[in-house]
Amino acid sequence: MIVDTHVHVVSDNREKYPPADKAPAWPPTTGENLVALMDEAGIDHALLVQSYFTYRYNNVYMMDVARAYPERFLSVCVLDPLASTTPDMLTYLVRRRGVRGIRLMNDRAHNIVSIDDPRTFPLWERIAALDIPVCIASLIDDVSRLSVPLGRFPDVRVAIDHIWGLKVDAGPTFNRIRPVLELARHPNLYVKIAPNNSFAVREAKATPRDFYGLLVERFGAKRLMWGTNYPAHRDAYGSLKERMELGMQDLSFLDAQERRFVFGETALSLWPGLRRRQIEKETAS
Repeated sequence: MIVDTHVHVVSDNREKYPPADKAPAWPPTTGENLVALMDEAGIDHALLVQSYFTYRYNNVYMMDVARAYPERFLSVCVLDPLASTTPDMLTYLVRRRGVRGIRLMNDRAHNIVSIDDPRTFPLWERIAALDIPVCIASLIDDVSRLSVPLGRFPDVRVAIDHIWGLKVDAGPTFNRIRPVLELARHPNLYVKIAPNNSFAVREAKATPRDFYGLLVERFGAKRLMWGTNYPAHRDAYGSLKERMELGMQDLSFLDAQERRFVFGETALSLWPGLRRRQIEKETAS
């Protein structure tokens, strides 16, 4: 089973789902369109991650798509990490709207909110109570701060999202990603890898085998998972199918069991609801 752990949806109905000011010029990617693209790419299920730069903290379109295609998607919301109402809002979204994760942007209207800011701890406490995973979008320079909530909330499963603005050196030690590698000591930390990483490796004239091999060595395949980040950077990274093929190509050196985890089983361990939906789909057919 193939799971894409990082896709976004963008409505073509700007009146019903108005974008935020200065939203990026991403192409409309509706639920119907995304399902067709997934079928073409051989992707069974996907995590819809809120398109923060398009809709900020308004998660309505993403949730509507997940509800319309329950056999294919689960959703990960984005909420203001400092708002006093956010813990209760998250509870509502999880219990009433089917949300199964939250992404922390470390951002409040683009002013950086530190990952280890104590003001976010009430939200982390609610996340722990709801037993949902957290996705972290962070600049590489801030990643080391993640050790604080990882240690304080050891039962919360945390996935780093492909590291914004990641640049790598030529390897094989890849010292620029050392802040990520040093977090491998936390068993509740997972890493999403994406075309962002594959293109950064090529720009540095490094090899995907060295780069991803180092991540597998530190984290193990059971803590790594692939996401296409579609449709972000569409012109640079290509179509959904091309991104999936890139991942398969770059990780072809792994054995079959390791690839099974990176392209599906790791995600299913964090979001088991996707497996249940696959079983229900197969039973219905």
